[in-house]
Amino acid sequence: MTPGRPFFSIVRKDATESDGQTSEVLRLFEAKAEGWAAKYAPDGPLVGRRTSLSAAVSQYARAGDRVLDLGCGTGELARVLAAAGFRVTGCDISPQMLLRATRDHDRCAEWVRLEPDWRTLPFASAAFNVVVAASVLEYVTEPVAVLRECAQVLRPGGVVLYTVPDLRHPVRWAEWCVQRLATVTGEPSGDSSRSRWHRYRGYLRASRQRHRVRWWLAASGSVGLRPVSCPADGARSALRLLAFQRADNCGGELLAGEAGTQR
Repeated sequence: MTPGRPFFSIVRKDATESDGQTSEVLRLFEAKAEGWAAKYAPDGPLVGRRTSLSAAVSQYARAGDRVLDLGCGTGELARVLAAAGFRVTGCDISPQMLLRATRDHDRCAEWVRLEPDWRTLPFASAAFNVVVAASVLEYVTEPVAVLRECAQVLRPGGVVLYTVPDLRHPVRWAEWCVQRLATVTGEPSGDSSRSRWHRYRGYLRASRQRHRVRWWLAASGSVGLRPVSCPADGARSALRLLAFQRADNCGGELLAGEAGTQR
């Protein structure tokens, strides 16, 4: 690494590449919308994620505080937060996800649709106490730009919570191998296998931002966010939950040695 230079890079995408990535992500989640809420059922694979995220929000906010759920999907986390007394705004680029979020004319939260190629969040500066971006940053073309917008809408002392792929997890090793294999083998034969393979490759193509924790620490620091503690997940997850606070406030407990020890 060259002394004095950051160990992460901000890669500017040309318009064609950026539009292609955005379209792929939108197609992926439009297709997932119908069955998305079931993943948060009591026996669903994502119920633990909802629990850990709501616990993290409760650590940094109190009833009546404003929370932004960026990439809210079908609104499962937003509903839990609203029931806990938070004033919640959920936003997403997927019309099908938001259609299900507003099912039964649910008014527990404010629902906002973002344009797929959004660059600026449609909220006032310093509008929220907490911003949650669960499984969002791995799908965007410019994660630093998204983090900058999250910081912009946070109040002084506000906290952004986000999850990113944990590259230490065996699932991520397997995904890396599949990505490499896919470049060599192409599509499998058979309609059923091809369909499953196509969906899985679609996910891997869309989930491009795979970085070590120190990259995320540096990226967040570059927009004025500093790491703070958050509740432990309890189980070894393929996602890593990170918490950051706006640097223009002196409150919050820094994670001792985090920037220098994570790999």
